[in-house]
Amino acid sequence: MTINDQNVVSPEMQEFYPTWDKPIEEQFATTLVTHDIFFEMVFQLKKIACTFLFFLLPITLQNQLDIPNLKISVRRFRDENFKEARSDMIYEIPLKNNSQKYVKIYIIIEHKSYDESHTMSQLFNYETQIINAEIAIAKKKKIYNKNFKLSPIILVIFHHGQVVYTGSVELSDEFEKIEGTEEFILKQKGIIFDLSSMDKTELPHDPNVPELYASLRIMQVIMSKNLDEILCEEELLEELKPYTDNPECRKFARLFASYVFDSNHHLTQKGEQQFKQQLQKTFKGGKTMWSPLAKRYGAAGLKKGIKKGIKQGIKIGEAKGEARGEARGRIEGRIEGRVEGKVEGRAEGELEGRIEAIISILDVKFGEISETVRGSLCAITEVNLLQELVRFAAKCDTFEEFSKKLKLAKRKRH
Repeated sequence: MTINDQNVVSPEMQEFYPTWDKPIEEQFATTLVTHDIFFEMVFQLKKIACTFLFFLLPITLQNQLDIPNLKISVRRFRDENFKEARSDMIYEIPLKNNSQKYVKIYIIIEHKSYDESHTMSQLFNYETQIINAEIAIAKKKKIYNKNFKLSPIILVIFHHGQVVYTGSVELSDEFEKIEGTEEFILKQKGIIFDLSSMDKTELPHDPNVPELYASLRIMQVIMSKNLDEILCEEELLEELKPYTDNPECRKFARLFASYVFDSNHHLTQKGEQQFKQQLQKTFKGGKTMWSPLAKRYGAAGLKKGIKKGIKQGIKIGEAKGEARGEARGRIEGRIEGRVEGKVEGRAEGELEGRIEAIISILDVKFGEISETVRGSLCAITEVNLLQELVRFAAKCDTFEEFSKKLKLAKRKRH
């Protein structure tokens, strides 16, 4: 089997599909690698698509298809009755030894990570829109006549989840059963590929395309409570070792790692550390392999830490301020004093909240700050000025930049 590794995709696919044209870290800097994204990225690789279809389709059909020359496409399916706006993947496969270049086999793969009762009708919705598109093209080319035939369409449900898929693969099962209507009901059978019901030994395992096995296996176990043990015992990245010098293989490993870190629910901190070590051990120059991912997760952690620090700082400051106001009011022993104390305390709390927020941010970004800086911040009594410093602390890159800003703020007060 000879496969041209170049992915041939329809132009519109580039509009809204994640692709391999940009670095993984750049594409997913602010977006998690979900089950759907991982599936789409993996199955748009031509060698993976071809190997998977050779495993999936019946031999009789394979013998008639020119699978190595498949094209990957996508269609926009707009129908408010369905949540999905499109199918996950469509492969257009030409027939062997057929001069009618417009005759193709469409393989529609609808990826599901949950059980669904009406998947076949959803796929049929996609199918009817492909049929309408083919008819429209035939009319435009003036070949829509009695000899015109529609392309055969095969529907595939790709499922992985915590339970076995129980939905029907017969379209007719989604219709009400009324005696006498059986022969008039739409009949079409789909193919089910259910990772939840398969043993790992049943997965396609082509040594020349190790990415397919690694992808299917991680999708099979990603929701497992024993993910730590599985990743440690099986060392799925070992499958890629013979190809670690290949830049495409390294890109795949980064996607694989992003998926593991982003979409697992049970991986512990210890498990994450073990997986990082595997990544560095499997690939030559493991540090350079990990560094782009470390930068991505470091940035995400910093952003999360800053946000948490601001909330905690404001909450602590307001609580302290109100407590001081209440205490001051009680000392004066009058209702008026208590009211004034609360008001003053809230104002003081607002100031202290901003100061605590600034300190929390600086601690996260640059380490513990000096008492001198704390004293300078506490000397500021303008809420707006402190809020401006909160925003600047969050976006500045060095402590020196913040120090200059703080000096300017002190001058404004005078």
